[in-house]
Amino acid sequence: MTVRPVRHRSLVEEAVAELRRLIGTGEWPVGSKLPGEVELSRLLGVGRTTSREAVRVLIADGQLRARHGSGTYVAAAAPVSEFDRELRRSAVFDVYEVRAALEVEAGRLAARRRTPEDVAGLRAALAARDAAADPAALVEADLDLHRRVVLAARNPVLVRLFDSFVDALREAAGHLLADSDLHGGEERHAIDRAHHVLVEAIAAGDPDAAVEATRGNLDRTLAELRAEGIGPR
Repeated sequence: MTVRPVRHRSLVEEAVAELRRLIGTGEWPVGSKLPGEVELSRLLGVGRTTSREAVRVLIADGQLRARHGSGTYVAAAAPVSEFDRELRRSAVFDVYEVRAALEVEAGRLAARRRTPEDVAGLRAALAARDAAADPAALVEADLDLHRRVVLAARNPVLVRLFDSFVDALREAAGHLLADSDLHGGEERHAIDRAHHVLVEAIAAGDPDAAVEATRGNLDRTLAELRAEGIGPR
């Protein structure tokens, strides 16, 4: 029998564990910015070298993301798989192509299987999306609306697929919304209208209209990306 010796955890491991706890319990939710290095070290009760190394561990695990010139942000509530990390490295166009394939089917099924509770939730999510006052809020409201569509499809595999894409979708949507040429003025209004059409198609139990609305929304984005030279033609 081989018995491994018991070892005390290093300060870095303790700091990593505390950071994971704070993120996992929602003290620092996804999207929030971590305190600066000096303040973080003070909060953790460790030196700056230790806190810096702990942050690096969570960046490597995909839970944190460093933005040059801005700071470090929570990217995921738990360590992510290599597949998730690969998704985050994927091109925006590739992510949206796969999103289109997944959400077209989700919209079709949702129109057939939605319940009154689903419809109420979709309309509430649509209102929240309409009321979003800044790009970050719009991204989160948009993802919430589309996840509700997937949930209304009543297919647990589709839900798991969508959830595996959420972080990549959030990253891609953030890039798109930062580009005023893609989501400004009349283009933004057209996309907003497409979301209203989608929700009403699902509420009316019209699968064809739900598919058309979903395709129209995402195909428009893909076409704009191609026009910007992003992705194959």
